[in-house]
Amino acid sequence: MGYQRKTLRKLSPEARKLAKLVNELDSVTRRLKSLVPIVQDLEIWEKAERQRQAYIKESPQAKCPDIEPFDLGEPASKGVDQC
Repeated sequence: MGYQRKTLRKLSPEARKLAKLVNELDSVTRRLKSLVPIVQDLEIWEKAERQRQAYIKESPQAKCPDIEPFDLGEPASKGVDQC
């Protein structure tokens, strides 16, 4: 929680700068904590995609020249005959 304006006015300039830095650190910490679940979800999806691509490479259908592992940058095309 930030300092109130009345408290900041009573502080020396150096202490005021330090208080502002502490408040900024608290703010950054809160924002980073909110990003942790998002990063965890992305890691789970990335692991699942790697496993899916490994399965596709090892499956017998992978020998068919029409099938390629799904690239995250391009959407899969629908209606393509896959062997």
